Amino acid sequence: MKFIVSITTLLVAASLANAQVVVIDPTAIAHNQANHVVDLAKYVEMVNNQIRQINTMTQELQQVTAYVKAFGDPSKLLNIVGANQLIGSLQQTGVGQTLTQLQRSANGLQALQYNGNGLYQSLGQTFTTPSGAQVPRLEDLYRKYGAIQDDSRNFQSVTTDVLARRKTLRDEIAATTQKLQASTTDAETQKLNGVLTGYNAELATVDHEIDNAAGQVLTQDAENRADKERDDQARREERQAQIEESFRRYGEVFQLETTPPTFPGGR
Repeated sequence: MKFIVSITTLLVAASLANAQVVVIDPTAIAHNQANHVVDLAKYVEMVNNQIRQINTMTQELQQVTAYVKAFGDPSKLLNIVGANQLIGSLQQTGVGQTLTQLQRSANGLQALQYNGNGLYQSLGQTFTTPSGAQVPRLEDLYRKYGAIQDDSRNFQSVTTDVLARRKTLRDEIAATTQKLQASTTDAETQKLNGVLTGYNAELATVDHEIDNAAGQVLTQDAENRADKERDDQARREERQAQIEESFRRYGEVFQLETTPPTFPGGR
């Protein structure tokens, strides 16, 4: 019995000793090393690609920086010389009135009192007849003269206003031109050129205000002349009708005798 147990023990020990033996496969080791080399090469290539991308982005950033330095960033140029002044000038409406406004506001009494800064003699509201009677003047008959006087005053006001605004615009043009000469970026140059263009357009528009005011004076004068000619024509027509009516009445009162006279004794 003890012999059998001993044999069994030996067999178990032998089997355990066989299970602890390490088997080395050179082919598997070589294959794994080859795969590791391939992975390492791929990693190196990936790193090189990233380095090339970083270099490309660095060059692009340098180009953008150089462009911004040369041309400037328009979004950062918020306070351009002359821009605010130009906007203020464009928002001004001028002091001139339209021809319709001047005609509606024309006053006959003011027309009678107008003396053109002492150049003319004002008229009274009444006049004296040869018999000494005081006759009031009809103010409405003088409104058309008041209209052209108002046009003249409007022209003078517009001219004074325009001359002052022109001086301001010219000063701003000079200041903007000096700033343009000292500009260091293309963005600043373009914006300053835009301001200068706006100033020149505004200057031309302001000058036209004088032309418009002068045109109103000429228009009102032409209307007054046409009105005078119309009144003259109306008076000629009335005078002709009066003459014809007078001759007709004269003919009715003083009719010529057309029958032969009769004399006593048959002669």
